[in-house]
Amino acid sequence: MSDVEPTAPVHVRTIRVEIAPAGQRELDVTATLVDERPGNAQPWFGSEPPPVIHDMRLRLRVQQPGLVITGVQSEMASHPYTICPDALPPLQQLVGLSIARGFTREVNERFGRQRGCAHFTALIHALAPAVRQGAGAAFADALEQPGDIDPWFVNTCQAWREDGPLHRLVQARDEDGLRRLSAFPKPPGASD
Repeated sequence: MSDVEPTAPVHVRTIRVEIAPAGQRELDVTATLVDERPGNAQPWFGSEPPPVIHDMRLRLRVQQPGLVITGVQSEMASHPYTICPDALPPLQQLVGLSIARGFTREVNERFGRQRGCAHFTALIHALAPAVRQGAGAAFADALEQPGDIDPWFVNTCQAWREDGPLHRLVQARDEDGLRRLSAFPKPPGASD
């Protein structure tokens, strides 16, 4: 980074994904994307632009096992062009997709570039790993042994690379070894 002091932002994008249990084996996923133009925004075709350019919401119902999308609701509270909401009905194509291996490819094929809204596509890409993590938290009781961890963890990042330390410990069902590698160790004297 240079020694130049940062100035006030001209564009701020916020993506938020919330995962909540919705029944015994379902998740309710709410994802939002908000693009703001704080400060002195340039005129938009001669008009003063609103401070929020994009305000988009996507709500999914996801079923476990398989992380299959069973329901979709979408809305645009703010958008720059009157034709932007034309991108909402095609989002129903998410129903039936599994948020597992191949999901990003499927999303790109259905909504990439001219086939969809770039902002919703970015939001869908961002929510997928959060859904996986949320499923792990919501359905942790279904994982009896470390070796039972759903294989989607493998090769999702360098820490979970195939044949890496975490993968080997899971395969060996070595819960103590996983605990030793945890960044959140159990406090001394704490019980299981």
